[in-house]
Amino acid sequence: MKSVTRFLGLEGNIRIIAVQVLLGQIGLGMFHVIWQPYFLQTGLTLGQLGLVQTVINLSNGIALFFWGFMSDRHGRKPVLSISLLLRALSIACLLISDSFQAFILFGFLMGFTSMFNTGNLGNPARTALITESVDSTQQGTAMSTLTSIAQSVSTVVAPIGGYLALKTGHTLIFTLMVIGDTLGSYVIHKYIKETLIKKEQKNKVPLSEHLKNLFSPETHLLKLYVVMVIMGLTYTIMYSLLFGALVEIYGFTTLQLGFMTGVFNLTWALDAIPLGKIVDRIGSKNGMLISNVMALITPIGLLFTRRIEYIIILYAIQALDMGFWIPAFSKFIAESVNHNKLGTVYGKLDAYGKIGSLPGALIAGALYDSYGFTAPLSVQIIGMTLSTILIYSLTNHNKSIQN
Repeated sequence: MKSVTRFLGLEGNIRIIAVQVLLGQIGLGMFHVIWQPYFLQTGLTLGQLGLVQTVINLSNGIALFFWGFMSDRHGRKPVLSISLLLRALSIACLLISDSFQAFILFGFLMGFTSMFNTGNLGNPARTALITESVDSTQQGTAMSTLTSIAQSVSTVVAPIGGYLALKTGHTLIFTLMVIGDTLGSYVIHKYIKETLIKKEQKNKVPLSEHLKNLFSPETHLLKLYVVMVIMGLTYTIMYSLLFGALVEIYGFTTLQLGFMTGVFNLTWALDAIPLGKIVDRIGSKNGMLISNVMALITPIGLLFTRRIEYIIILYAIQALDMGFWIPAFSKFIAESVNHNKLGTVYGKLDAYGKIGSLPGALIAGALYDSYGFTAPLSVQIIGMTLSTILIYSLTNHNKSIQN
């Protein structure tokens, strides 16, 4: 048994985080399926729903800076525990009221947790805690094991959530989320061992220097910040309206879209652990390069086919992209940044990606209207080509020499 847990990176803190993921993902996996239909069911328009999503995105971008900074000052453990309580509080807003004001408050609180979407690193305190809880040979594996657990749970509970919402309403799902995240926060608070080693500062750092460190890119990672902006923009341009475009332009059904999503989730759940092991073997930079190659295959393939079976395969390849990127990216930063700045840098890089993504949906709509289905795909191909060139030119830096 010990050899299995070692192979999966499920030791110490990682095992505790896995328990928290199980507790939280049962409700969250259902919630991702039903929250937008629920909001529309209460009488919201698509425009108002878009405003809620915008609040989530903006709040998330601000929070990534905030949580990273706070985790480097006060520790990973309290930040993660508080974030989970905030996620429970955001859902409690929906249990209390179905007013538009409650939905906006939900959007702000949920975005501020930095723990809503599974397609990125998420809360920087969590990422720092994971990479600091294992040695460098297991960082990719640990990250991928937790991702696999989350995706596997989502794959199972997503259809259950849709059924429960149809038969019993949404209250049960909301309640499961509140209970799961409250218990998860307690588990983190009670059992996690803090990984931040605080160092006494002989000289107080001026506020201006704190702000500079909080928002300015590190010089040795400048190319990676550019990559994050490019990826944030081009991924949003390609994927934010993809399902709507497949329905409107090519007549795809919701059943076909659901099957695409199911295959994506299942592929990611199955590939996460082996790809994390590969990243630990081949290195973080090579893992990011392979991720970019996978990201290029999907849009290039979509330029040449409209057959559903091929599109499902191409969408599954996108799961390989994510399976390589998350462990490789988190490992590269852990290798390149001093321990006491790790949370801040994780948060800043992810925030720069969010900033890049903000105009993406509007640009996508304009491209679809003016040039058709191939235009957003072409933008993604150009963006990922530039990203690949920049990543290839990156140099691994030993974190012990970084300030």
